[in-house]
Amino acid sequence: MKSLTKEIILIFIISLVIILALGFSMGLHSFTIVEWWKPVAVCSLPALAITFLLAGIVRHVTGPLMKYVEYPLAFILSFSTFLLAFYTLNYYKSDPSTAHEYMAPVVRKYSEERTRSRRISRHSYRSEKYTVYFIELEMSDGKIKKQEKTLRQYNNIKTGSKMRLILENGLFDIPVIKKRHTKSK
Repeated sequence: MKSLTKEIILIFIISLVIILALGFSMGLHSFTIVEWWKPVAVCSLPALAITFLLAGIVRHVTGPLMKYVEYPLAFILSFSTFLLAFYTLNYYKSDPSTAHEYMAPVVRKYSEERTRSRRISRHSYRSEKYTVYFIELEMSDGKIKKQEKTLRQYNNIKTGSKMRLILENGLFDIPVIKKRHTKSK
Protein backbone atom coordinates (compact mmCIF):
# COMPACT_ATOMS: atom_id res chain seq x y z
CA MET A 1 0.00 0.00 0.00
CA LYS A 2 2.89 2.36 0.73
CA SER A 3 4.25 1.73 -2.76
CA LEU A 4 0.96 2.76 -4.38
CA THR A 5 0.83 6.00 -2.36
CA LYS A 6 4.43 6.79 -3.32
CA GLU A 7 3.64 6.20 -7.00
CA ILE A 8 0.61 8.46 -6.88
CA ILE A 9 2.60 11.24 -5.19
CA LEU A 10 5.36 10.96 -7.82
CA ILE A 11 2.79 11.07 -10.64
CA PHE A 12 1.29 14.17 -9.03
CA ILE A 13 4.73 15.82 -8.88
CA ILE A 14 5.42 14.94 -12.55
CA SER A 15 2.01 16.37 -13.52
CA LEU A 16 2.72 19.55 -11.56
CA VAL A 17 6.08 19.98 -13.32
CA ILE A 18 4.37 19.57 -16.71
CA ILE A 19 1.63 22.09 -15.89
CA LEU A 20 4.08 24.68 -14.54
CA ALA A 21 6.45 24.28 -17.49
CA LEU A 22 3.65 24.71 -20.04
CA GLY A 23 2.18 27.65 -18.11
CA PHE A 24 5.48 29.54 -17.96
CA SER A 25 6.07 28.74 -21.63
CA MET A 26 2.71 30.27 -22.54
CA GLY A 27 3.56 33.35 -20.49
CA LEU A 28 6.91 33.82 -22.22
CA HIS A 29 5.30 33.23 -25.62
CA SER A 30 3.31 36.44 -25.17
CA PHE A 31 6.64 38.34 -25.16
CA THR A 32 8.03 36.49 -28.19
CA ILE A 33 7.29 37.34 -31.81
CA VAL A 34 7.00 33.92 -33.41
CA GLU A 35 4.19 31.64 -34.56
CA TRP A 36 3.33 29.07 -31.91
CA TRP A 37 4.03 26.03 -34.09
CA LYS A 38 7.70 26.83 -34.77
CA PRO A 39 8.97 26.38 -31.16
CA VAL A 40 6.63 23.40 -30.79
CA ALA A 41 8.16 21.73 -33.85
CA VAL A 42 11.71 22.54 -32.75
CA CYS A 43 11.13 21.17 -29.23
CA SER A 44 9.24 18.06 -30.37
CA LEU A 45 12.25 16.55 -32.11
CA PRO A 46 14.62 16.35 -29.10
CA ALA A 47 11.67 15.47 -26.86
CA LEU A 48 10.89 12.49 -29.09
CA ALA A 49 14.51 11.34 -28.92
CA ILE A 50 14.66 11.69 -25.13
CA THR A 51 11.30 9.94 -24.66
CA PHE A 52 12.74 6.47 -25.07
CA LEU A 53 15.42 7.14 -22.44
CA LEU A 54 13.02 8.85 -20.08
CA ALA A 55 10.33 6.14 -20.40
CA GLY A 56 12.50 3.73 -18.41
CA ILE A 57 12.87 6.27 -15.61
CA VAL A 58 9.13 6.97 -15.66
CA ARG A 59 8.45 3.21 -15.54
CA HIS A 60 10.77 2.90 -12.54
CA VAL A 61 9.11 5.85 -10.78
CA THR A 62 5.48 4.95 -11.46
CA GLY A 63 5.84 1.18 -11.37
CA PRO A 64 3.27 -1.12 -12.97
CA LEU A 65 0.46 1.31 -12.18
CA MET A 66 0.96 3.32 -15.38
CA LYS A 67 2.15 0.62 -17.80
CA TYR A 68 0.52 2.06 -20.95
CA VAL A 69 1.09 5.70 -20.12
CA GLU A 70 4.86 5.71 -19.62
CA TYR A 71 5.80 6.73 -23.20
CA PRO A 72 3.18 9.51 -23.56
CA LEU A 73 4.00 10.78 -20.07
CA ALA A 74 7.72 10.73 -20.83
CA PHE A 75 7.15 12.61 -24.11
CA ILE A 76 4.94 15.27 -22.52
CA LEU A 77 7.41 15.73 -19.64
CA SER A 78 10.43 16.10 -21.94
CA PHE A 79 8.52 18.28 -24.44
CA SER A 80 7.27 20.70 -21.78
CA THR A 81 10.77 20.94 -20.29
CA PHE A 82 12.36 21.62 -23.69
CA LEU A 83 9.69 24.21 -24.53
CA LEU A 84 10.27 26.02 -21.23
CA ALA A 85 14.04 25.94 -21.79
CA PHE A 86 13.60 27.28 -25.35
CA TYR A 87 11.44 30.26 -24.35
CA THR A 88 13.45 31.00 -21.20
CA LEU A 89 16.82 30.99 -22.95
CA ASN A 90 15.46 33.02 -25.87
CA TYR A 91 13.97 35.70 -23.60
CA TYR A 92 16.48 36.01 -20.77
CA LYS A 93 19.60 35.61 -22.92
CA SER A 94 18.55 38.22 -25.48
CA ASP A 95 21.21 40.57 -26.81
CA PRO A 96 20.80 44.09 -25.34
CA SER A 97 22.98 45.55 -28.11
CA THR A 98 20.22 44.72 -30.63
CA ALA A 99 17.57 46.70 -28.72
CA HIS A 100 15.55 49.00 -30.91
CA GLU A 101 12.28 50.86 -30.70
CA TYR A 102 9.43 49.82 -32.95
CA MET A 103 6.19 51.70 -33.39
CA ALA A 104 3.62 48.95 -33.98
CA PRO A 105 0.31 50.05 -35.52
CA VAL A 106 -2.87 48.86 -33.80
CA VAL A 107 -4.69 46.88 -36.46
CA ARG A 108 -7.76 45.85 -34.49
CA LYS A 109 -9.42 46.21 -31.09
CA TYR A 110 -11.90 43.65 -29.87
CA SER A 111 -13.33 42.12 -26.73
CA GLU A 112 -14.34 38.58 -25.83
CA GLU A 113 -17.05 37.63 -23.39
CA ARG A 114 -16.09 34.66 -21.23
CA THR A 115 -17.85 32.69 -18.54
CA ARG A 116 -16.46 31.41 -15.26
CA SER A 117 -18.25 29.08 -12.85
CA ARG A 118 -18.15 29.08 -9.07
CA ARG A 119 -19.27 26.30 -6.83
CA ILE A 120 -21.84 27.57 -4.34
CA SER A 121 -22.75 24.33 -2.58
CA ARG A 122 -22.57 20.60 -3.20
CA HIS A 123 -24.79 20.52 -6.32
CA SER A 124 -25.10 24.20 -7.08
CA TYR A 125 -22.93 26.27 -9.42
CA ARG A 126 -23.20 29.88 -10.42
CA SER A 127 -21.78 31.16 -13.69
CA GLU A 128 -20.89 34.75 -14.30
CA LYS A 129 -19.79 36.49 -17.46
CA TYR A 130 -16.80 38.79 -17.78
CA THR A 131 -15.13 40.62 -20.63
CA VAL A 132 -11.50 40.42 -21.75
CA TYR A 133 -10.08 43.17 -24.00
CA PHE A 134 -7.52 42.64 -26.76
CA ILE A 135 -5.63 44.62 -29.35
CA GLU A 136 -3.76 43.29 -32.36
CA LEU A 137 -0.45 44.87 -33.36
CA GLU A 138 1.15 44.49 -36.77
CA MET A 139 4.86 43.79 -36.60
CA SER A 140 7.44 44.84 -39.20
CA ASP A 141 7.46 41.42 -40.89
CA GLY A 142 3.67 41.36 -41.24
CA LYS A 143 2.97 39.14 -38.23
CA ILE A 144 0.04 40.02 -36.01
CA LYS A 145 0.68 40.01 -32.26
CA LYS A 146 -2.31 39.82 -29.92
CA GLN A 147 -2.05 41.58 -26.54
CA GLU A 148 -4.48 41.59 -23.65
CA LYS A 149 -5.24 45.01 -22.14
CA THR A 150 -7.17 46.39 -19.19
CA LEU A 151 -10.41 48.29 -19.83
CA ARG A 152 -8.72 51.65 -19.21
CA GLN A 153 -5.89 50.88 -21.65
CA TYR A 154 -8.38 49.48 -24.18
CA ASN A 155 -10.46 52.67 -24.07
CA ASN A 156 -7.40 54.92 -24.51
CA ILE A 157 -6.10 53.08 -27.59
CA LYS A 158 -7.53 53.86 -31.00
CA THR A 159 -7.38 51.64 -34.08
CA GLY A 160 -4.65 52.98 -36.36
CA SER A 161 -2.62 54.49 -33.51
CA LYS A 162 0.87 53.21 -32.78
CA MET A 163 2.23 51.39 -29.72
CA ARG A 164 5.86 51.80 -28.75
CA LEU A 165 7.69 48.50 -28.21
CA ILE A 166 11.31 47.87 -27.28
CA LEU A 167 12.47 44.77 -29.19
CA GLU A 168 15.65 42.71 -28.79
CA ASN A 169 16.89 39.64 -30.64
CA GLY A 170 16.70 36.56 -28.46
CA LEU A 171 19.34 33.87 -28.12
CA PHE A 172 17.82 31.91 -31.01
CA ASP A 173 17.49 35.12 -33.10
CA ILE A 174 13.75 35.32 -32.42
CA PRO A 175 12.63 38.86 -31.49
CA VAL A 176 11.35 39.41 -27.96
CA ILE A 177 9.40 42.34 -26.54
CA LYS A 178 11.33 43.76 -23.59
CA LYS A 179 9.13 46.78 -22.85
CA ARG A 180 5.56 47.62 -23.77
CA HIS A 181 4.41 51.19 -23.54
CA THR A 182 0.66 51.48 -23.30
CA LYS A 183 0.54 55.10 -24.39
CA SER A 184 -0.28 55.32 -28.06
CA LYS A 185 1.11 57.98 -30.33
